[in-house]
Amino acid sequence: MRRRALATLVVVALGACVPLGWRWWVLSQPLATSWMDPEPGPRPLPDVPRGPLTGLTVYLSAGHGLLLHRKDHDGDPIAWGTQRDRSHGMIEDEWTARFVREELAPELEAAGATVIALRERDTHPDAFVSDTLTGVVGSLGEVADPAAEGGSHLRLLPGGGASWQLPDVEPGHWYVYARWVEAPDQDRHAIYTVVMGDEVREVVVDQTVHGGVWFPLGDACLDRAEPIEVFLSGSGEGRLSADAVRVGGGTFHVVLPWNLETRSAPYSEVAMAHQLERLGGPAGIDEYDCGSAVSDMRLRAHWASSVWPPGEEAVYLSIHTNAGGGRGLTVFYGVDTQPPTQTRPESRRLAKLLEDAVVDAVRERDPEYRTMGTRPGDYSEISPIHDALPSALLEMGFHDDRVDAARLQTVAFRQDAARGIVDGLIAWRAGAPAGADLPLGPRGSVPPPDPWSRLE
Repeated sequence: MRRRALATLVVVALGACVPLGWRWWVLSQPLATSWMDPEPGPRPLPDVPRGPLTGLTVYLSAGHGLLLHRKDHDGDPIAWGTQRDRSHGMIEDEWTARFVREELAPELEAAGATVIALRERDTHPDAFVSDTLTGVVGSLGEVADPAAEGGSHLRLLPGGGASWQLPDVEPGHWYVYARWVEAPDQDRHAIYTVVMGDEVREVVVDQTVHGGVWFPLGDACLDRAEPIEVFLSGSGEGRLSADAVRVGGGTFHVVLPWNLETRSAPYSEVAMAHQLERLGGPAGIDEYDCGSAVSDMRLRAHWASSVWPPGEEAVYLSIHTNAGGGRGLTVFYGVDTQPPTQTRPESRRLAKLLEDAVVDAVRERDPEYRTMGTRPGDYSEISPIHDALPSALLEMGFHDDRVDAARLQTVAFRQDAARGIVDGLIAWRAGAPAGADLPLGPRGSVPPPDPWSRLE
């Protein structure tokens, strides 16, 4: 494999194409051979940037998307299309995906959070998956497992290693993912090193959890066609699972059952109900025990709760825009009427802190932004029956209101709203009570993340 000697520690900007979601950093010395050509033995953990949300996982739903709609949400298929029609120049299904992809998820990651998005963030219609390993060290043999890509994965000894090479991809903004099979004796500090062109990133993951899920390793912008190399090594604390890696979003195809016509769309445009191939997770999660299909809205919470490992500090956030008369922000916490179930106190506190922080952040530049308050919502997506995590549903504005629709489509609003959501999460994580007066903003008492890191 190629060696790359990089001169100084810099962040590479490629014109208008800038990595949105993750910090990448490059080395101030030639790359170590311990992972370019894997050798037995543990590796020291990289010193990665940290922030006020480091250690928090955010399961992030970008609202609706192109969907095979069903009668009463989980009955017979009846239509194909977006949930919302175009209104004042925007469609909710498209706006939420863009806001999450371009503003909110990057802002959360810049603060240190791990974001697991329920709609694909990579907009490329092409995707490349590799489960072919090279440079394997410390193999324990191939093991069949339904959670693995292709039905099997390679187990490695503690201190083992392996690598994958993905094909050259066209210039542009690409996301890379990895997949493994979890086990209690595996390394809690497995290290994935991703090389995209001259950009390098190391990601530490816990392979005792999140098995079978396409886990995000990061994104980068390439200014020329480049192969992508991914290397797996570990701290030596446990065994490793070497399964597969992926780059790109890919295309979803559906055959309409009423006329047998085929529809195709990039995964980034379709609803979460059609994302399971891209997300991974337990088999059969899209069906009830009786075998009928789970609705798109209920499936979002059901999937996140199913892959959420015990003990992981996490929240579930769903981003929407509203309709039906009104203006401004509304933040819902979940309740349920069938059977009657009260909200979790942490969800109520989370919702109120998010409302206050978003309003404060947006009003710094837009004092006319309104709020309709924090309210209980009998919605399956945040129901305490279906959603096991502290959760909130944010209606960022009314797309059928002329003023709100114009506001939602500005970069300034989206940036400020994303910053407010991060501030609300920081306040929630710090234990602030609902309605706490934070005149300086919750970030004022938390040191910002260090954007620089050197890999030894």
